[in-house]
Amino acid sequence: MNSANRIILFFMSIALFACNENLSLNEEDVIKYDYLKPFISSDKVGFKGNHNIDSEDFEFSYEVENTKSVLNEIDERAKKESWNKRNLNANTISYSKEIEIFKSQLSLVVVNIKILENDDRIYFEVK
Repeated sequence: MNSANRIILFFMSIALFACNENLSLNEEDVIKYDYLKPFISSDKVGFKGNHNIDSEDFEFSYEVENTKSVLNEIDERAKKESWNKRNLNANTISYSKEIEIFKSQLSLVVVNIKILENDDRIYFEVK
């Protein structure tokens, strides 16, 4: 491979990786989406998140004192708002619901909640 091809390959690689843009996501950004309110606990600290602009996926997490209590709180609110719940495994719960994000068009939103052992942080993945 000559040097011109290497340079072209190098810049193509950079372009491919640069296409996936992530922005920092704050709690205020998540609350703007009414359908995500059931997943925000009042008993939280250390909110962290990011928003992948290309895929429109969100990821966020926060620390809580009592993980089990907060998960019960989330479950009650999600149930009231007609979210469908599935336990994927011992550490992952998935909620799904069709939501009108754009006028007159329903979109399936999936919120996966992950809990890691010996970790007071709850992790959320919104697709």
